[in-house]
Amino acid sequence: MISNSDLITGMQADSLLAVRLEKAMGGVKDAMLDQAKRIQLGATRLAYYTSCFTDNYQDVCTGQKNEDVRFLEALVQLIKQGNVVTRMLRIYVDLLLHGLTADRISRIKTLLIGKGARIASGSMTNQALAYSVVLAASYSFGTKVGINTKLAKVSAAAVTIVSYYGYVQEAAEAANRLKQRNQTYYYALYSEKLEMLYFIIEPVIRRNDHLFSLPTSDNDIADAIVRIIK
Repeated sequence: MISNSDLITGMQADSLLAVRLEKAMGGVKDAMLDQAKRIQLGATRLAYYTSCFTDNYQDVCTGQKNEDVRFLEALVQLIKQGNVVTRMLRIYVDLLLHGLTADRISRIKTLLIGKGARIASGSMTNQALAYSVVLAASYSFGTKVGINTKLAKVSAAAVTIVSYYGYVQEAAEAANRLKQRNQTYYYALYSEKLEMLYFIIEPVIRRNDHLFSLPTSDNDIADAIVRIIK
């Protein structure tokens, strides 16, 4: 005899299976759309190379070749360092806190706590607070999901030259956006051959996208920090 509890358990199982199937199918759809977009980007980038055969567009060809070289150099850093995401976040936070006095660091910490930010206690120096902020960002669910997804994709071997150039094109476009919006941060990454990996953390940094320059007031700095660790 099948009891009510058996029926309820069965319905719950069917419901759970349906939800999981829906999520799985949604994931497949998203992956297909993402791959299609990347192939389109790659095809566009390869088409740009036809400019190499036209004297009037040699600057386009040269610029694209430089981006290709920078992307390969960035991949070398990805392999060598292994923690490039943490490094890029640290560079950004260091710029936010650069040159601040101990009093201002203390005020910013108080503001962060008031805004609900979870940071380690006792962070009273630029370096200590920067470390705490990067650590908090690393543990942030929203940050980890966005970054890990892109990091996993760029770390995997591209199956075709078109999809590979799709990554290069995505990286180049993100780097150019950063250069237009925040040259200080762009050149800080460039000096460490990391600007072509910026697209991995762009979803996090763009939470401060309305800031075309680094904030200067204590409250604005605190707000910028909260947005990258939320």
